[in-house]
Amino acid sequence: MQERLDIAIEQLRGQMVALGTEYGFLHPEVQQCSRELDELLLQYYAIQRKQ
Repeated sequence: MQERLDIAIEQLRGQMVALGTEYGFLHPEVQQCSRELDELLLQYYAIQRKQ
């Protein structure tokens, strides 16, 4: 589970940076990626706390 989460976080982070570079970091698509990334990071930290 954690490994898949690590991969998803890195992929979404890369996507967010690419979109931000293309459209600017205040673009709605970039902001949506940021929110999704926040959710994944919260899941990651929750798993870390349980270990």
